[in-house]
Amino acid sequence: MTPFELYFYPIFGTGLIIALFASIAAGKTSRILLAVIFMLIGIGSFWGSLFIGSEVGYQMWQSMPNPPDVAFNDTMPMGALIAGWVPACIFCGFIFGATKAFCLLFNSRLKSNEQAIVSAIETGNPYQTPQ
Repeated sequence: MTPFELYFYPIFGTGLIIALFASIAAGKTSRILLAVIFMLIGIGSFWGSLFIGSEVGYQMWQSMPNPPDVAFNDTMPMGALIAGWVPACIFCGFIFGATKAFCLLFNSRLKSNEQAIVSAIETGNPYQTPQ
């Protein structure tokens, strides 16, 4: 592994995990404002960790003794700063959509099962029609 990878992966991985949990929390909530706040946290975390991880990774790679020429092709941090929101929005949007779809599907099945159970309960009413 290069020094870039040794520093980039832990920093970006941390931001990715934060973005994952924030997007899941946004998908689970029914409040729009709270979902927007969680999504902004997730996108910011992904975007920031992508930029900071690439910046620190290239700095560490360039500071090693006798760095290769590839260590000085450091346009990635600037690209991450300018366009890093695109993969961040795609990742967080996908996780949000998958979580929202799962929650809607799970809640609809849960409600239909709950209604079936409630309708089958005997209430003790002598005028209740047989099921």
